[in-house]
Amino acid sequence: MELRDVLNVDTILVDWNPVTKDEAIADLVEALDRAHLCSDRDQVLRDVKEREASLSTGLEDGIAYPHARSDGVEEVAMAFGIVSNGIQFDSRDKKPALFIPMMVSPKRGGTPHIYFMAEIVKLLEQQEIREQLLHSDSPEKVYNILTQNEGNSVNT
Repeated sequence: MELRDVLNVDTILVDWNPVTKDEAIADLVEALDRAHLCSDRDQVLRDVKEREASLSTGLEDGIAYPHARSDGVEEVAMAFGIVSNGIQFDSRDKKPALFIPMMVSPKRGGTPHIYFMAEIVKLLEQQEIREQLLHSDSPEKVYNILTQNEGNSVNT
């Protein structure tokens, strides 16, 4: 399974400006629901918020990766948002998050979302990729940048 198998143009948010972490999570869950990837939107929202409350998923370099296992999805689902002005996400480096990929996988079975989260984080660690994403004006451009660079991630 590749990134293109879980990333969907319809679940990519650009020119997006949520005010709070909770609003960002709700918007990303709503994007999954609009794309018909949730069997129970409210359950997904509860599970992602519960996971986030246990330990912030804000990393460094403008990256936050909310995620959860949930009975509200039937298969691995991903939403990706770019917050041009950044949003506080209780990140390790205390800087605002600009890139918020959110993964949700079914509670039953393994943890395939971990692979995809690792791949996305490796991609987002690259300054060149971050710059390209920040200047993307459409979900299609974001999708192409991420899927065309999958497997080419190098820590910089």
